[in-house]
Amino acid sequence: MVVEEGIEPEPDVASSAATSGRRGLIRNAAGSLGLNLVNVAATLLTTILLARILGVSEFGTYSFVIATVTLLVVPTVVGVDRLLTRDIAVYAAGAAYDLARGLLRRSQQVTLATSLAIGLTTAAVAWFAADGQLTTGLVAFWAGLAALPFLALGKVAQGGLMGLHHILAGQIPDYVLRPAVLVALVGVAAIGGVALDAPIAAALYTISVAVAAIAAIVLLYARLPTEMRHTVPAFRGRAWTRAAITLGVISGAAVLNSQVGITLLGLLSTTDSAGLYAVAQRGALLVAFPLAAVSVALAPTAARLWSTGERQRLQSLVTLGAWAALLAGVPLVVGYLAFGRSILTLLFGPGYEDAYASLVVLSVGQLVNAATGPVATLLIMTGQQRKAAVCIVAGTIINLVTAVVLIPTLDTSGAALAAAAALTISNVALVIVSLRELHVNPTALNFLTRSPSSNEPRPPTQSPGV
Repeated sequence: MVVEEGIEPEPDVASSAATSGRRGLIRNAAGSLGLNLVNVAATLLTTILLARILGVSEFGTYSFVIATVTLLVVPTVVGVDRLLTRDIAVYAAGAAYDLARGLLRRSQQVTLATSLAIGLTTAAVAWFAADGQLTTGLVAFWAGLAALPFLALGKVAQGGLMGLHHILAGQIPDYVLRPAVLVALVGVAAIGGVALDAPIAAALYTISVAVAAIAAIVLLYARLPTEMRHTVPAFRGRAWTRAAITLGVISGAAVLNSQVGITLLGLLSTTDSAGLYAVAQRGALLVAFPLAAVSVALAPTAARLWSTGERQRLQSLVTLGAWAALLAGVPLVVGYLAFGRSILTLLFGPGYEDAYASLVVLSVGQLVNAATGPVATLLIMTGQQRKAAVCIVAGTIINLVTAVVLIPTLDTSGAALAAAAALTISNVALVIVSLRELHVNPTALNFLTRSPSSNEPRPPTQSPGV
């Protein structure tokens, strides 16, 4: 619904639209939450199986490999997935299907070429770093590195699906199919008597990623609008490149924040410490996944509401999402504080109870993250990606520096303290930007600010990325 300048919508129409928007967000968020639950269950099951089968040391090697490959996805995708989600939603709303098709095509071309170049270069560097010795660690790294092109193309397909408002379909391959395939492969290997080690586990991971990526691409092309299929693609290379780079900085900083602890522990401490931290991080992410579900559901809707000037509806949806994420996270943190050691030992086996302190610190940090709401998504979808990038990069720098200082003395607890402090500082900065630039409060404390009035200036109606 586009609100004309100076014309207020009739109360019943506005109320109906707001209710519809809330229902849409609730429906998509509930669906995303369900998919996240399946993802968390499958990922947790895989982690438990691998942690028990491989042992602390081999599982640490596997975790280090996967974390490093995940970091390499950042320069490969360069924010294209978020650009697709945001700009395709805007293009589709304005019937600019030629630009939507052009953006999708160019994203696939660039991502495939970049992933192959980075993958081959990294494989060669790893070979020389190992002095030409075919070690178990090198084989595991190569096996995991083979997943890079599939990870990148899968993210592009996911971004396109979500930009077309196929929120749940966009998440199914990565959130459900990939972990389910990995669980099945690990289970079959274990039942079949295969001696699982880090290289085999990494190879199974790559197979699961490939299956998910192919499924995502098939889903995307099956759901393209007819107008988009038959239009001649148009391109805005410079505008897309500038926006993608900025979004890539944001995505890269977020991924770096999530993986740098495991990587630095593998480099500065031991692979055992990396394995313990990986387990703690998986547990803490349970606190954050309701927020992730809300953010995914909100993203294309936020872009559309901002582009059409419906800030009051946007504020209402953001506040609802923030409260849902916070209330869902509190019981988990309380449970970890009270029973964390027992949970770790019961699920992962003896030796993993040493991850308790890291689990508590990371969980508290994620609870603060939930309380600040879907602020990063909100800023990105409303064209404030540059300011968001500054805040997130600042947090990443804090994380890196603090982790390097604390890990040698505090080990896994040092990495956890660095991650929690960085997450809190960057989120507070993001909230300040949202309040100043958008006049939208993304937190669960919205009652502290006034609601936007119709006299406040409307946002621009063009694509945020242009």
